[in-house]
Amino acid sequence: MTDMDPVGGGHAAISDDYTEGIVGSIAAEAVRRAVMVAWMAVLLGILVQLLMIALNLGLGTGWPGVAVLGDVAQGVSWAVLVCIGLAVGTVAGRDRALVMGLLGLVSGPVAWGLAKGAQRTVQSAMDLTPAGIDLFFYLVCAIKGVEYAALGAVLGYLSQHEVTRIRSYFLLGVAVGVLAAGAMTGLSLWRAAQLGTAVAPARLIGTAVNEFVFPIGCALVICMALRMKRLVGLR
Repeated sequence: MTDMDPVGGGHAAISDDYTEGIVGSIAAEAVRRAVMVAWMAVLLGILVQLLMIALNLGLGTGWPGVAVLGDVAQGVSWAVLVCIGLAVGTVAGRDRALVMGLLGLVSGPVAWGLAKGAQRTVQSAMDLTPAGIDLFFYLVCAIKGVEYAALGAVLGYLSQHEVTRIRSYFLLGVAVGVLAAGAMTGLSLWRAAQLGTAVAPARLIGTAVNEFVFPIGCALVICMALRMKRLVGLR
């Protein structure tokens, strides 16, 4: 024996370097995936808001005016945050369904809260009455958590099994969207009953369409990110 490193020290150093390399590679891939998803999510948020404007005009509610800026801020920030939250989980090597389910459980309500904050900021800047934060807001957060936990878990299963068929992701989005639309419509009616007010049919339809479309869009964004990964040869 000598004063040099003890036996096995060299192997430990190599092992540590290897582990650091793997962690660094996973982190770099997570960042690339997040950036890839971010710009698609921005487009998703804008498209959904344009759909909402067209729907409101078609239903005769008229042009929303400057209030639309707050809705756009909320819609775009919501799409970016929740889709990125799920996309990061697609780099998990094992138990991806569990990882993405947990990410969806957390990112759903957190993204909704931050998106609502963005909306309130824009509304305040334009001297509009900010959207309220009450029991309804927290119930929506709970629904978002369950909704995106389920969506994330199934997306994790599909991605881990290298399923990249657009149809599979579309049908998943439809299934989650139908349940989300039903839950949010029911919650809106419950809130109206508690307040003793009526919900405008156009607003109810808009809520249902919005909740139906977003999970489809988010699932397709993840699908496109995975397909692009395979196209450029990333593993």
